Amino acid sequence: MNSIYEIYYIGISDFLDRIRRKSTFIITLLMMYISYLFFPQNNSSIYYTLNYSFGEYFYRGIYNSVWLGWVSTIAFISVVTLIGFYFVRNSIKREKELLIGEITASIGTKSWIFIFGKAFGNLLFLLVQMFVVIIITIIMQFVRGESYYLQPIKLLTPFLILAVPACFITAVIAIIFEVIPFLRNSFGNIAYFFTWSGIFIYSITNRTFILADVFGINTISKIILEQLKHSFKEFSSVDSFSLGTSGPLHNNIKTFIMDKVTIGLNILLGRLFWIFIGILLLFLASMFFKRTSLIRTKASANVNSLVKEKEYTSFKRTVLSEIFENKTYSNNLSILKSNLKIILAYPNLYWYAVLIFCFIGVFFSEGDNLNKLLIPVIWILPILIWSKLGTIQMDFNMESYLLTYKNYRNAELLNSATAGILFTILINTSVIIKFLLMHNFLRAAYILMGIFFVNSLGIFIGNFARSSTAFEITYIILWYVGILNGLTNLDFLGITSKAANCHIPIIFLAIGAFLIAASMVIKNSRIRSY
Repeated sequence: MNSIYEIYYIGISDFLDRIRRKSTFIITLLMMYISYLFFPQNNSSIYYTLNYSFGEYFYRGIYNSVWLGWVSTIAFISVVTLIGFYFVRNSIKREKELLIGEITASIGTKSWIFIFGKAFGNLLFLLVQMFVVIIITIIMQFVRGESYYLQPIKLLTPFLILAVPACFITAVIAIIFEVIPFLRNSFGNIAYFFTWSGIFIYSITNRTFILADVFGINTISKIILEQLKHSFKEFSSVDSFSLGTSGPLHNNIKTFIMDKVTIGLNILLGRLFWIFIGILLLFLASMFFKRTSLIRTKASANVNSLVKEKEYTSFKRTVLSEIFENKTYSNNLSILKSNLKIILAYPNLYWYAVLIFCFIGVFFSEGDNLNKLLIPVIWILPILIWSKLGTIQMDFNMESYLLTYKNYRNAELLNSATAGILFTILINTSVIIKFLLMHNFLRAAYILMGIFFVNSLGIFIGNFARSSTAFEITYIILWYVGILNGLTNLDFLGITSKAANCHIPIIFLAIGAFLIAASMVIKNSRIRSY
């Protein structure tokens, strides 16, 4: 019983600390907005929901409690298992950030209790986001006005049976990524995205095996698809689903009434199975977790021999100069060169080997091999570099010192952006040359516009959020949806012909200019606060 109390108090303290942070406000607003997108109007152009289309028609249920509950659950799971992970994956890391790692490491709490407590804190945070989605879902039932008969039990059932286990599994994976050393850093952010994608693909491709459905997405889609098959003959041979958008709606809607859902025992057993797997993984993680990893620095064994007593000697009174003097640190060109050296030194040899392979492959590739393989790979490789553009000085606690130099205050942001742009142009040289040889000058110009936008985004998020993780989350989603899957409105490179014809990269160029200006305002405001 004492162990349960310890787990509870570790989790609740972690949860209470987390909800005080501004990131909680951000994800809550995000969840509220996404929940609104789950249930589009009949003439909406922007939405994110369960997408069943056949021909020119969009099929959905009447917006009653049953349909809203199940659709909201599947959409929530798809979002929280991805975005939610990034918001809870730092629960152990924060012990160091709050300078209490040494205290935590010195107490007698067992490792498995600490790990379970942190997982419990993660789960509580994700459940709060689920509660927000439920509230918005209830509100949307009355806003859409297709059914005013609220059935709370039917609306909450899919959340309790499927969304809660999904939140638990996400909380567990976040802990595992913090325990494994090479997944603790920014590489873990990228690795999880591909892990999440792999889990989804595996769940969808193994539709007949209930235990393969890790997050419960496939289970919900099968339940809804069965309802559609009973109402529409055209879905009799359909055995797939998609989440997202199918283009603007213009009253091309066909609806049916979904008022009764039967939940089989196999569904409950499938969720219990993955909860059990999650518990086993937590025990396994606790076996590899070392409390000494919470300590920021290890004390030297010979520290006492290095400490020498010194007699106190008085010094003459000195007059300190102003913090912000007009002296400069080197010149802007030298600082730009230094930034480039830091960027070039960051990747390892394997990174450069992959880049060289893609660099050469661009000249021998066309069509999908170029647009859907090599260019996306080239544009995901530097993500860890772009994410550091606005935070590297803060990461090494150098900003307070560098701010004393005039040219750092005035030009460092532009120097960092310029260094990032030059580096990105360098790794995209083969792509630009390829388009020039093809006399596709517009595509080459779009690549340059994309380069400016991404580096501007890295500078802005680094200065605004003071965290590289925020950029990594934002860019991975942007890259996956816009570059890899070719969503027109987010294709900032103009890879698809539709995005190129709509001049989407020009829009992102303007956004990049705005982000640079906003970054300068944010940095100047921070300088004045010193």
